Amino acid sequence: MRRTLRCRLAPAGQIEADGAADTWRATGGDPHFRLWPPEGRKRHRGGWVRIRADLSALGRTKLTPLLYVDDGKGFRETLTIPLELDGSGIDNLVRLPRRVRGLRLDPMNGPGRFRLGHVDLTYLGAIGAVSEIAGRLVARLDPGERTPGRVLSRIAALARAKGPAELWNDFFSSARPRPVPASYTAWIDAVETPARRTVAEMRAEIAGFASRPRISIVMPVYNTPRRWLEAAIASVRNQAYEDWELCLCDDNSSDAHVWPMLQACAATDPRIRLHRRSTNGRISAASNDAMALATGSHMTLMDHDDVIPDNALYEFVRILNADPNVDFIYSDEDKISIDGVRYDPFFKPDWSPEALEACMYTAHLALYRMDIVARIGGFRDVCNGAQDYDFALRYTEHVRNVVHVPKVLYHWRAIPGSTAQTMDNKDYVIAAAIRGLEDRARRTGELDFVRSSPFKGCFELRRKLKDRPLVSIVIPSAGRDSVVGGRSVDLLAACLDSVRALSTYEAIEFVVVDNGDLRPGTQAALERHAARRVTYAEPVFNVAAKMNLGAGAAGGDVLIFLNDDIAVITPDWIEAMLALLQVPGVGAVGPKLLFETGEIQHAGVSVVDATPDHVRRGYPGDDPGHFFSTVSNRNYLAVTGACVMVRRADFEAVGGFDENFAVNYNDVDLCLRLWDRGLRIVYCAQASLYHYESRNRARTVDPAEHQRFRERWAVKLPRDPYYGEWFEALPPTFELDPARF
Repeated sequence: MRRTLRCRLAPAGQIEADGAADTWRATGGDPHFRLWPPEGRKRHRGGWVRIRADLSALGRTKLTPLLYVDDGKGFRETLTIPLELDGSGIDNLVRLPRRVRGLRLDPMNGPGRFRLGHVDLTYLGAIGAVSEIAGRLVARLDPGERTPGRVLSRIAALARAKGPAELWNDFFSSARPRPVPASYTAWIDAVETPARRTVAEMRAEIAGFASRPRISIVMPVYNTPRRWLEAAIASVRNQAYEDWELCLCDDNSSDAHVWPMLQACAATDPRIRLHRRSTNGRISAASNDAMALATGSHMTLMDHDDVIPDNALYEFVRILNADPNVDFIYSDEDKISIDGVRYDPFFKPDWSPEALEACMYTAHLALYRMDIVARIGGFRDVCNGAQDYDFALRYTEHVRNVVHVPKVLYHWRAIPGSTAQTMDNKDYVIAAAIRGLEDRARRTGELDFVRSSPFKGCFELRRKLKDRPLVSIVIPSAGRDSVVGGRSVDLLAACLDSVRALSTYEAIEFVVVDNGDLRPGTQAALERHAARRVTYAEPVFNVAAKMNLGAGAAGGDVLIFLNDDIAVITPDWIEAMLALLQVPGVGAVGPKLLFETGEIQHAGVSVVDATPDHVRRGYPGDDPGHFFSTVSNRNYLAVTGACVMVRRADFEAVGGFDENFAVNYNDVDLCLRLWDRGLRIVYCAQASLYHYESRNRARTVDPAEHQRFRERWAVKLPRDPYYGEWFEALPPTFELDPARF
């Protein structure tokens, strides 16, 4: 007998009421409710349950609801159930373990506003579950297929093809939520599918390749369910490019089907090479043993339960034929559910060394040259669990020519308990990744610290400063007042006070460029902080000229150009930015800037269709972005001139700010000229400041300046290498935009 119970909602962490009834605000990276049983009941029951909730997002909040279950061992990442949202909220079937000591609902993994009034649980029992699942499956069919005869015929055909046991498993698997964004489905249909070439077409092109290198696919195997191992091997065999070898190492699997199945596969295809360990060595040892079988000139890594599309190796070899000197290739990727539904695409930036030090973004599918692999050695047991991340960090220290293929060439299988389903399912992976990053910092400088960010799978690495140069902070100012925190504030005086009082870096000087009309109180602030004052006497306003004037008067080898409506949040903001600027190849660094209300004002600048704009502007301050894009260091084409750090030598080498951009684009143009010289622009997520620019202020652009910017950069920048072409452009949100495809 079905019984529906309404849970008692209790905000338990990083959630607070937000005014209106049933409206809430998440304030951090781990917001959650406890779901207590109704009054009079001691605990929840296990078994099949229908969970319904009126959960909906407010504004730009992105909901990613998860149900945590305490089975007596506490809430943990390995016992989570992802929940699917539709237009009315949550209506999912879930199977709880037999023993349930508590339930917890996480509506999202970052700050934002949302609405939630109730969570109802309907206990179904075995018969009720079968009936509910069957009803949902029938509802998915076309109307003409829903007759009893058609349904029974379909079931009989599936039973013959799969066998009763697998069919029964698939039946219950179909009840699991499928978090599939409609926009990604539309992208697959509108972009990927029409562009896909047939295997015959690809092989006809391959026949004309000047080079056909052997690619060794390294795959460690351990107790893989038969269906996923079969699918993984089949996806390799289905490759249009046929000059591959599959190097399989069975890590002494205890499941009886694994080794005989691998032997049977090898017997039918000489390109499949096998090794079986006599003891279980875990993934690093098994990967090394699989790699020892490789005879190819290039290598790629593949997990034993994932799949690759038939064009994956073809795309890599096509690039190698266009440029044989490529050292490293990586592609985009997504996840695939156990019932074959693709979701959660990762459209990656082009080569971004700073992003790789924040997360394992290159991941799958990636192609490595075996001569470089031989130079760095194999996988390290000390980084077991994050061995591929450590491997990529060491490998990329030896590469010069990196190519990103902006195509989805890898599908991670999201099996319950896997890191594909939840990035933090395996806590030991985090510790292993930190060890790999610490060694990276020691190899390439001197380690200051490596720590996990509040978003698991994302890291903060910092090297110690080699020296502590004088940093000149150049502030162009009109000496005006503005309303901050509800009161009128002298912006320049407040900025100087904030930087001097809160910054931990001591070797700084202030250079203030004003219009010659500062008030006595403001002049007193300059004197208090020993600021050097430079007067801009030209009658026509030109912020680029003012900043150049200030740079000329500055004495430091490092320059920070800073707006006067800035206040410090992280005291070590200068150290964080300077630690990045000292890395060879970095030309400019900019911090995260927040509006007074806490939303993002700046987290990097994209340039799409020769039009610059701030990414994720207006999103919550702790919003993780697209695969940590706003909470981790990474490369962009530009950062804002409201706060940008450059070396004096690089600034002077490009001629400073172009004074033809008197108001707009001078900062982006400066960054692009540095980038054009081969220097990287870095967004530093570890440095945060307030920028009191009005959140709703109209942002006017001189059409003549925009046209001048386009004339200079439109041809050189047909696309932004750090921002996917299918994302929303104006504003750049990192969200797929169906209008662009």
